Amino acid sequence: IARAVFETIRCRFEVTCFLANVRENCEKKDITHMQKQLLDQMNISSNAVYNKFDGRTIIQNSLCLKKVLLVLDDVNHEKQLEDLAGQQDWFGLGSRIIITTRDVEVLKGPEVHKTYEVEGLVKGEALNLFCLKAFKQQEPTEGFLDLSEEVVKYSG
Repeated sequence: IARAVFETIRCRFEVTCFLANVRENCEKKDITHMQKQLLDQMNISSNAVYNKFDGRTIIQNSLCLKKVLLVLDDVNHEKQLEDLAGQQDWFGLGSRIIITTRDVEVLKGPEVHKTYEVEGLVKGEALNLFCLKAFKQQEPTEGFLDLSEEVVKYSG
């Protein structure tokens, strides 16, 4: 959903960036890698990013006068938000920061203006999606219906 929104509205902004899998990338590397990726996607030199403090300063100074669209996908810690999107004054007037997360507690800060919770699929759609991914077909393989239904029920 975030990718679809990003692609639909990106033309309204001076600079845009979609940072996918923030949680996973921060676990494999560190936050400075994500800061560099953000700057690179926005065509801003990231050569001077040696630590997260340099990254924060460069992001803030480079984008404070620009109308920015930034999507942070799968954020799992408030510190990631602080190091990638800081505060509202890091970005110019009309900027939008979209954050996806599995943990709504990450979004409890005062800088978050609106939240939207995505509804889950209905049982039939969820089973169909599971089967497409697990079995490469719309229905479970013979003998796996009960197990597939349990997986869908458990995972929500």
